[in-house]
Amino acid sequence: MAAFSRPTKEQLATLTPMERTAFEIGDFWSRYLVVPSKMWNTVFMGAILYATSSRRLHIHGLEHLKQFRAPERVLVVCNHRTFFDFFVITAIVYWRTQLSHRIIFPVRSSFFYDHPLGPLVNAAMSGMRMFPPVMRTENVRRRATFNEYSVQRSIEELAVPGTVMGLHPEGTRNKNADPYKLLRARGGVGRIALGSPQARIIPAFVLGMGNHLPKEFASNVLRPDDTRVDCLFGPEVRLDDLRMLPSSPATAQRASERLLDAIRVLAGEHRTMFGGASEPAEQVQATLAD
Repeated sequence: MAAFSRPTKEQLATLTPMERTAFEIGDFWSRYLVVPSKMWNTVFMGAILYATSSRRLHIHGLEHLKQFRAPERVLVVCNHRTFFDFFVITAIVYWRTQLSHRIIFPVRSSFFYDHPLGPLVNAAMSGMRMFPPVMRTENVRRRATFNEYSVQRSIEELAVPGTVMGLHPEGTRNKNADPYKLLRARGGVGRIALGSPQARIIPAFVLGMGNHLPKEFASNVLRPDDTRVDCLFGPEVRLDDLRMLPSSPATAQRASERLLDAIRVLAGEHRTMFGGASEPAEQVQATLAD
């Protein structure tokens, strides 16, 4: 069991009863149920991922990720188009690499931590690996207190040998009709990356998944060629020069922007490969409607 820190009473006091309960469930799983979580994801979620994307998945630059093996720690930074971007990357980690299956996705608190069904869905979809929560930014008080803990906890989680963590520098889902136009970088991801010098940072760009699992099942079976899912990986991003600078919000922001720039390069490569083609119009409309 890893010796993770606990939030202070002041940090916990900023949470609603529902958020606090959901956090405690996620914290318990992270500390004591690592093996069952990995087994659940390997068997159950592995089957779901295979059923929704196995015939549609096209991978480019896999060598950048495949060079690493457990117990190395890897931080994958990716664009955020749909709810299932990192589930695609999870499938690739499972099927195509020798990395550990200890995969963690810090997630915004919406639904998973502020709705009664959130922990149940989190457990079903990820074995409670969508953790730790990041409280919604519209509440400044929560962002300045509990989210400080979430950043530190993410750094502690990534320090565990064999951990693969997925983060979105954009911070929230990008609903822009142009999938190549990324949102601005958020500094929290930079803080985690700078605080994890032992982790290897790999950028990724995912395009093609939708937000509704039944449609993804059908697409995988009936229309794999018309609903392809592309995942591009780029070369490792180094932040050594930024770690030499004083720790500050500005330095963290620069780190996040560097990570997002690496993703932006992959987006440009995808646009070039496919002549500027983006998602089918029906899929764009579905994404924007969610």
